[in-house]
Amino acid sequence: MYAVAGDGTRLYYETAGEDGTPILFVHEFGGNYDAWEPQMSFFARRHRCITYAARGYAPSEIPADVERYSQALAASDALCVLDALGIERAHVVGLSMGGFATLHFGLNYPGRALSLTVAGAGYGTERETADYFRNTSLKVADNFERDPAGFSKVYALGASRVQFQNKDPRGWAAFAERLSHHSAVGAANTMRGVQCRRPSFWDLEDELKRM
Repeated sequence: MYAVAGDGTRLYYETAGEDGTPILFVHEFGGNYDAWEPQMSFFARRHRCITYAARGYAPSEIPADVERYSQALAASDALCVLDALGIERAHVVGLSMGGFATLHFGLNYPGRALSLTVAGAGYGTERETADYFRNTSLKVADNFERDPAGFSKVYALGASRVQFQNKDPRGWAAFAERLSHHSAVGAANTMRGVQCRRPSFWDLEDELKRM
């Protein structure tokens, strides 16, 4: 099933469970909608669960223009999925890149969230390392653009991923396989348009205090 974002981008989503309070799951850069399958299977016993592929991630549309990727669009895309399903309010759960989207969903559409679960969303927020984070993001974008399958092997063994491999080799193998199928255009544009340009938590301090 597909929702249509404000700019016309088609967003693929799946649901599980018919009854109960809705939960929307928002995936990380290295994942996709199906990375939430364990949570979908578990929580669908008592909740209506929704997961979707962010723009740039098949089977959602993959816009070629980097200007069609941004933090604001990432938040509004989540809203579009809820609207497509006729859901007024939901618990919103996001990991890493999805955690930032979830945070901005809460800032921009507070009346549509029952709660926010923001996990692993600290990387790149420190002001003293902002330039390093942006430069690294641009290098990652270039590498995915050149050889997504080849670079995915390097990315999957990064310092923030090897502990996953150590703790859960089977789960890590599924993550690495999923990562190897990233779109060259989608991954590069997501890094350049969303990750690289997102504001620091410190730039949002006043807004966060008002939440």
